[in-house]
Amino acid sequence: MKKVKIFISFVLVSVFLLQSCGNSESNVVKVGYLPMVSSLAHFIAKDQGYYEQEGLKIKESQINTSDLIADNLIAGHINVAIELSMTALLQANEKSKINSDLIKVYSVSDVTVENGFDAIVVRNDSKAQSFKDLSGKKMGIFPGSTSRNFLTTIFKRDYPNLQLPEFIDIMPSAHIQQLEGGHIDALYTYEPNLTTGIVKNGFRKICPSVVALHYSPSLIGCAAVNSTWAEKNPELLKPYLKAIDKAVLFIRENPVKAREILINAVGYDTEIANTMNIMPMSQSTEVNKEELKKFLEALKIIGEIKNIPDINSITLN
Repeated sequence: MKKVKIFISFVLVSVFLLQSCGNSESNVVKVGYLPMVSSLAHFIAKDQGYYEQEGLKIKESQINTSDLIADNLIAGHINVAIELSMTALLQANEKSKINSDLIKVYSVSDVTVENGFDAIVVRNDSKAQSFKDLSGKKMGIFPGSTSRNFLTTIFKRDYPNLQLPEFIDIMPSAHIQQLEGGHIDALYTYEPNLTTGIVKNGFRKICPSVVALHYSPSLIGCAAVNSTWAEKNPELLKPYLKAIDKAVLFIRENPVKAREILINAVGYDTEIANTMNIMPMSQSTEVNKEELKKFLEALKIIGEIKNIPDINSITLN
């Protein structure tokens, strides 16, 4: 009888420990993010304790490209992508889905010419004054199709009788060096390289946001969740969205403090962080489906996506 009691006690303790371990992981959300200004809402949510307030534990993964974030999200290695390129997300979704969309968008950017995170710059001694002046010249761009398609579309639309610039794929880490060294005549780049080049290297902007010139407001940036995870874990999705919505509101209401948090999170130079534009992202309740559909139609026209997905199937609300 004594052995039976000991055995029962052992079983109860084991069950308790297993339940405790399970519970400790039950409120974990796996977040993938880019180590740059576009992930500011995530940095804010951490710094201000919004995740903790919602009872969440965050397992974060720094991922260095939008393509990799999209692949990891669709594969389920992360539950949430805090911010990435809309084109990268939809291209990955097109390649991977079988019978249903594998992602749900919960936030989009609102990029205009005035707040753009991208631009074309030249050295200060360049004679170029506008995009038109780069006809036949060498222009450094981000590797991949997106930059090339946007630039080609706008140049052909505005200057149909002129020769296209020669677009040269250059890794972002070498953007400033390549223009400064005279290896290219112009550079199409994003933040923080854009502001760094202007502030530190004396580069001159000759064309504002290309994505906004193509379509404004541009919804080129987005945040999304894995649709399978979202369906199975509504008790985690709801507080996660609440935390991020708080962070988005904080950025709007406290821009100076938000930039201070950005400096601490990413290590940007203070002058750069205080000068650059911060990509405006929507709260989860603010995604305009009609506007999103129009933007996706514009992406299809330039060949960035093959098909326009059903908007209701790729958005949360």
